[in-house]
Amino acid sequence: MKICFISIDVEHDFGSPSQEKQLRKFQGVENLDKILNIFKNQGISATLFITGQVLEKYKDKVKKWAKDYEIACHTWSHYFWNKIKGQERKQEVDKFIELYQEIFNQPPKGFRAPSHLIDEQGMKLLEEKGFLYDSSIIPHYPFFKKYRGYKGRAPLVPYHPNVKNIRERGEMEILEIPVPGQFLGIPLVGTWISKLPIMSYQLLFLIRKPDFLTLNLHSWDSLSHKRLRKIEKILTILKNKDYQFKTGRQICEKFSKD
Repeated sequence: MKICFISIDVEHDFGSPSQEKQLRKFQGVENLDKILNIFKNQGISATLFITGQVLEKYKDKVKKWAKDYEIACHTWSHYFWNKIKGQERKQEVDKFIELYQEIFNQPPKGFRAPSHLIDEQGMKLLEEKGFLYDSSIIPHYPFFKKYRGYKGRAPLVPYHPNVKNIRERGEMEILEIPVPGQFLGIPLVGTWISKLPIMSYQLLFLIRKPDFLTLNLHSWDSLSHKRLRKIEKILTILKNKDYQFKTGRQICEKFSKD
């Protein structure tokens, strides 16, 4: 079985000041149904990693999305975890969990760190807070492109991390659902999809069809009509290659049993 994990990071718009809450814009969140309608038309499951600020500001929207999609944690404020200390990280998680439980009467099960910046202390915190899975680690990336979230090689399929090195297999209870790319580490991400012609992805899938891959989008991808059309074409390619679309929770259940 070939599995594709589709997720959307639902947050303030790209380019909004990361530390100035009052200046942030959320047009992508307000237009997110443009992407979700594509998923609905193709019968596709997905996980929405939502910030606490979005959950607080758009509570009714999120409750509506939760009827069809998994809602997971993307911290409260989207502060990069390499810029804040352990206590601040804890507050970012605790505040999200408190509001999530108030709305859904249960704790969140999945987590993704802003900009994929996760470390051993962060993973330990997630496990202590009862998260079943994390999906932050980028296990490979194109050699010709730098990204702050890529911190070296890791397994390309879901695994339980090593407490001393989360980029290696170990005995932690939390499951890591990595965010691997296609051939040569080229990711299926909204910004890359907008830059590369669809033909390039068609070629990549002729070369390699991995058993597990991810398609990671952002709420602000909904603001580009061109990007929306390409996302729809990518989904068609994946369906034609017999990929099954699973939520983070479904993947967690499958790989934990395995």
